[in-house]
Amino acid sequence: MRLMRTPTAALALLLLAPASCKKYDKSDDPDLPGMPETSAKPTPTKPAPPPPKKVLKPEELGSCKLTATGAVQKEQTTTGGKAATNVTYWMNTEERNSLMGTDGFVVNCHGPDIKFSLLPSGKKDGMPFRPKKYTIAKSGNDASVMVQFGKTTLEATGTVDVTAFDAHHIAGTIDLKGKLVPGGGEVKLTGSFDLICPGFGACAS
Repeated sequence: MRLMRTPTAALALLLLAPASCKKYDKSDDPDLPGMPETSAKPTPTKPAPPPPKKVLKPEELGSCKLTATGAVQKEQTTTGGKAATNVTYWMNTEERNSLMGTDGFVVNCHGPDIKFSLLPSGKKDGMPFRPKKYTIAKSGNDASVMVQFGKTTLEATGTVDVTAFDAHHIAGTIDLKGKLVPGGGEVKLTGSFDLICPGFGACAS
């Protein structure tokens, strides 16, 4: 005799069906194409900073040679560096903003016997970023000079000829003469300099 399946038996079979038979939803599979990305976007990397400028040794920074004759007789050689070359044209904007005064440059040849400086006179555009021959007279100068021998000062006239001037170095010759104050003795000062840009922001590498 064949048994008849009752509605109660059919319901029991449905309740006993495994949970794995639930309806498949493709949204449950993150590997399927078309699904939204769940990983965060990579953070863009910053460009690497420029390499630091080479730090030059004192002997690589150039030199200044001076000779005094007459009432003072001395020979002196000094080296370059930031104390010897305060040049605004070699500085970046931040370095310039920390300074006071007129654009231009300073060349210092300072040693134990002679102190020579080429300085701005305060005249606008008097000291351009190029070679130029500076005439040192009693007035009207584009640049000025300071010369000292110990406690005496030389009231100098003559020329300082800047023969080379770029982002790498400044070079030139010195030809001055005058009287000592105090004392009044006559002194002639000659010399040459070739000083390397010592690591300011706009120096050539």
